[in-house]
Amino acid sequence: MFIVLIMLLLSALLSVGGAQMAQLLESVAGNQREYQRAFEAAEAALLDAERDIRQLAFDATTQAYVTCSALVTSPCRKAADGRVFPDRDTGGWVTAYVGEGANSCERGICYFAGTDSVSAASGSEAYRFWARAAYADKSAAYGQFTGAPDAGSPAFASARYWIEVIDRHRSDEPLYRVTALSTGARTASTAGGTRVVLQMSFDPAAVRIVN
Repeated sequence: MFIVLIMLLLSALLSVGGAQMAQLLESVAGNQREYQRAFEAAEAALLDAERDIRQLAFDATTQAYVTCSALVTSPCRKAADGRVFPDRDTGGWVTAYVGEGANSCERGICYFAGTDSVSAASGSEAYRFWARAAYADKSAAYGQFTGAPDAGSPAFASARYWIEVIDRHRSDEPLYRVTALSTGARTASTAGGTRVVLQMSFDPAAVRIVN
């Protein structure tokens, strides 16, 4: 009888251990899936910001991105709505961004006048500005100015971006540094969650040379 009880106890321990291991593996797989979704959404936000700068919008009829001017109505930025991106032949473009102050964001477009904003030194206003309370809600949402479809994915709901306009003294146009952020569905929980931040630089002059 004693041996039978020992065997039953060992079987129970093995069953509990197997269940815990299965739960752990499921949690790891879920976390990896959550991160991958957030990463892909942040990548999509970077591309969406590039289309925003290039003034491209999604045409539901052709299922393709076209120039904003080709659409009768489009979600693209307009001068009357606030900050826009400078035209390719516009000189002295900085004046279009300093109206809100030396360090400011408006609808996802940010401008920092400090000489250290490019290197984003730890003591500068531009250093990790997207994580600061003053700029956290100044972002642009994925598809807000391009009409980009979200393909039914909830991950795109949290995707947003900031476009930093960087002065280049020997150029008629600025350089754009884009920061995209996406959070996972579990972020709101007390245990924390997934948060992906990606960054890229976009030079509109180089794009036009290729074209």
